[in-house]
Amino acid sequence: MAGLPFQEGVLAQTVNVSYLASQVMTTGLASYVELDSVLGLEDVLNILEVFQVSEHNKMLVNKYGNEYS
Repeated sequence: MAGLPFQEGVLAQTVNVSYLASQVMTTGLASYVELDSVLGLEDVLNILEVFQVSEHNKMLVNKYGNEYS
């Protein structure tokens, strides 16, 4: 948890749901029903990759876009 003022283990984490499923559901990219019935592991990985790349690019635009405007 780099950058946060919390010690490791302070924030709750899912125990019965995989990390990937938790991330997809937490971000609102897919529901539990979709994960259980429609989407496979490769779909989940692709969805998370697109989301993470998009968020990374937004962060860079916000960070450097403000410096050059």
